[in-house]
Amino acid sequence: MSHPQHTYGGPPQTPYNSAGYAPPGSHQQQQQAPYYPPQQPGGYPPQGAPPQQYPPPGQYQQQPYGAPPPQQQWPGQPPQQYPQGGHPPPQQYPPQGAYPQNQYPPHGQYPPQGQYPPQSQYPPHGQYPPPGQGQYPPQGGYPPQGQPGYPAPQAPQPMPTPPSLGYDPNQRAPGDATREAEALRKAMKGFGTDEKALINILTKPDPLQMALIRHTYADRIGRNLEKDLKSELSGDLENVLVSLARGPLEQDVATVRDALSGIGTNEDLLTDVLVGRSNADLRAIKYAYVGKYQKSLVEEIKSDLSGKTEQFFVMLLNATRPEPGTYFDAHSVDADVREIHQATQARKGTDETGVFAVLLGASDAKLVAIAQAFETKYHTSLEKVIKAEFSGHLEDALLSMLSKAKDPVGHDTEKLLKCLPAVENGKADIKRLIYWVVHLHWNPPHFAAVKARLKQKLGHDVGNQFRGAIPPGDVLNAMRQLWNSA
Repeated sequence: MSHPQHTYGGPPQTPYNSAGYAPPGSHQQQQQAPYYPPQQPGGYPPQGAPPQQYPPPGQYQQQPYGAPPPQQQWPGQPPQQYPQGGHPPPQQYPPQGAYPQNQYPPHGQYPPQGQYPPQSQYPPHGQYPPPGQGQYPPQGGYPPQGQPGYPAPQAPQPMPTPPSLGYDPNQRAPGDATREAEALRKAMKGFGTDEKALINILTKPDPLQMALIRHTYADRIGRNLEKDLKSELSGDLENVLVSLARGPLEQDVATVRDALSGIGTNEDLLTDVLVGRSNADLRAIKYAYVGKYQKSLVEEIKSDLSGKTEQFFVMLLNATRPEPGTYFDAHSVDADVREIHQATQARKGTDETGVFAVLLGASDAKLVAIAQAFETKYHTSLEKVIKAEFSGHLEDALLSMLSKAKDPVGHDTEKLLKCLPAVENGKADIKRLIYWVVHLHWNPPHFAAVKARLKQKLGHDVGNQFRGAIPPGDVLNAMRQLWNSA
């Protein structure tokens, strides 16, 4: 397929659409993600991975890509202007056509990530409640059915959590990214590569801005950005910049593919990507995997894994966990506690399927309640039971699921710490470190909370450890720019 050359700065032409994405400007005609009320005040984000959620229909008010943030809009917006629930609106974009042609701001002057309003499900940096506080009632603290604060059992089920920001392939920021696309091509065209320019451009956009850049590059330049980066770069720098250019969804898909490729399976990467994710994100990953590789992710899991580890991941990928806000009472918690005990300590051997059914059949809030009730009833923590009854990667996956439910910031903090060298000038797990830093940078408020927790835990800024873990050069520069983005 040939692609016509377009005049620099001219109006957008018919986009390159080989990836199956909607052309720029048509996402308003796509089915919009419905608006769902935020979680209970003070609560942590649903089911692990910190989602940046799409705005409700008709509330696309964020300035287009390339525009400075509107003055006096955030903070300081009166409470009565917030959506239902009293929370600030998620990241908002105007209709694609709302930004006049030929009036785009200068290159590089789009709002930094830190200037976007915080996402609706995340408290501001520094205001996360301590682990164990906030959303979850203490053991024995469940009010009787029908009392204020808890819906009656007959209450309707909560609406599904929408996918995280960047997990709808048909959504992108409005505005114009021609200058970014041109600058990227210039940095890779001809003799040599301008790595500094690539780093400066690709470390700044948020997920929807990156989608706009990627599609503008295909439309205006007539080339595939990921392929061009791979042809010009190599090693860890290629890994960092290609991960950014793909955006969060495609990078998760590529990471899962990498975990399943070659000799053996990298279960650590599978756990990093899949455990603790919302149902909507898991479905997006499954659909994108099929679209990219023409293979079912579930079937790939079945062919690469075996035994109970295979069973756990297949059950996880059903993506049918109860949504945040789903009603549960003390009776159902006690029943689940007994079920776990009967599947582990009360028998010879372990009924792994019984444990999976309980854990995957509970929302994050209920998981925390189950863990609290289990320790009260049997005088040992659920984590200790998992460590005693399971081993290897399956143990790690179950512990990760539980810790993500209890404390998302603490969970991601520990994941990041495991990628860093234990001693000064030690060797980092650079592959996983790149994954986690890129993954976290897509959500600046959550990333800032993780960085603050790391600093509190270690007494210093972990960003300084990059100098000892990563050799000086472009990779270190790219990682430090990402680290400083939140």
